[in-house]
Amino acid sequence: MILNIMGFETKYDYIYYTVLDMQDILELLREVGTIDEMMDTLSMSERERLWIDSLNKSFRYSKDDTVNNFRVDEARYCDDIKQWYHRNMQHNECPVFVQYNDIQSVKIDGEGHMFYLYEKEDDDISVDQSVASLPSRRVRQGTSNYQIINGPDSIDLDGLAGAGGRL
Repeated sequence: MILNIMGFETKYDYIYYTVLDMQDILELLREVGTIDEMMDTLSMSERERLWIDSLNKSFRYSKDDTVNNFRVDEARYCDDIKQWYHRNMQHNECPVFVQYNDIQSVKIDGEGHMFYLYEKEDDDISVDQSVASLPSRRVRQGTSNYQIINGPDSIDLDGLAGAGGRL
C-alpha cells in the first residue's frame, strides 16, 4: 500500500503500537480495576488477553472521547524492540510507537509487550469527526526524536495516522 500524504508518496505501511513493560501493565490494571484478576490468571495467553481487555476498557471508558473508538486485539512480547523495528522497516512496514495516555512513556528500545492499535469503525461517527479534536501529543517513529504533532493540523489519513499516531 502506498500512502499519499499531502502530495508526498511513501512506500511504508504505518502500523501503530503502544509498548508496555510490566510496571506500565500493572498501572493499567490498577487504572481499570482488573488487577485482582491478574492474580487468578495462570497462563501467559490468559494474561495477555486480560491486558488487551484492560487496554480496550481504558479506551472505551476514557473521559477523552477522541480515543473511545480505538482498540487492541493483538499483543506480543518483544525482547529487542529496536532490532524488531529495523527488520520491519526493511519490509516496508513502519512501526509508530504511541502513548495510550499522557503519563505513559513512549518505549522504542529494550523489551516490552507490544499492543497493535487500530481504530474501530463506527457507523455513527466518521473518522474525521473522531480525530478532529485531538490535542497536541507526543509520538516516536522508530529511533527519531519526539515530534510534537498537532492533531487537527495533520489530519489527512485515518484517525491514528492523521493525528500523528497519538491517541
